[in-house]
Amino acid sequence: MKTVVITGSTRGIGHGLAVEFLKRGSAVVISGRNKAAVEKELQKLAQAYGRDRVAGIPCEVTDLAQVQALWDGAKKIFGNVDIWINNAGITHTTKLFAELDPKEISPVINTNITGLAYGCRVALQGMNEQGSGQIYNFEGHGSDGRKRAGLLIYGTTKRAVRYFTEALIEETEGGPVLVCYLSPGIVVTDFLIEDMRKMSPDQLETTKAVYNCLADTVETVTPFLADEVLKNTVHGIEIAWLTDEKANERFNSDEYCSRDLFSRHGL
Repeated sequence: MKTVVITGSTRGIGHGLAVEFLKRGSAVVISGRNKAAVEKELQKLAQAYGRDRVAGIPCEVTDLAQVQALWDGAKKIFGNVDIWINNAGITHTTKLFAELDPKEISPVINTNITGLAYGCRVALQGMNEQGSGQIYNFEGHGSDGRKRAGLLIYGTTKRAVRYFTEALIEETEGGPVLVCYLSPGIVVTDFLIEDMRKMSPDQLETTKAVYNCLADTVETVTPFLADEVLKNTVHGIEIAWLTDEKANERFNSDEYCSRDLFSRHGL
């Protein structure tokens, strides 16, 4: 039985991954900034999959001490941490940079870059000590250098995640720890819906047209990601759901481009 720690896993794709790993017999530690949310989701997962295979530990990823406590807690409960997934991330209001509230800048940078770096540092040290383990960093819009108006800061952080992960892969080559990427594509989560609700009407309609073609639900994407992680034995790979080839096929498919993924969310 493998033990999986997932940051930011009380909802969205992180929560979806927790469910899929539990379905596959793994032990899972969920985490999030909100203690009440962690406890609420822990009770649901424990009831469905057994209290002996799931734990919940609150963690603010921008606080190194809390990240270390997450690792220590997981080790104490399950004895080993086989897989650590840096999923926690936030975005900002979709606005041009000149119009963005400065107060939104530092939280996105601190969570998406510093928080991920802390997660990697703690997990890498612990896994080196135990002699094995796998670390996965989540990519997102901006990782490949593509730009979108209104997401400058968020895209910058994800570009930084790509550089950071590439460099870490080189530093850890030949060691006992696998460092890899997870690229889920566009996933319909509360995170995405909240972002879309902040858009102007024209921007929303354009975005919906693209997302209806390319996006997928958490329930569609997470089984693939969990399966690929559990069977992976290769250092430095990218596990990607929405490849360029798949995206091009969808843009030429009436079946995908005619979907409506957002009316049930009131959009």
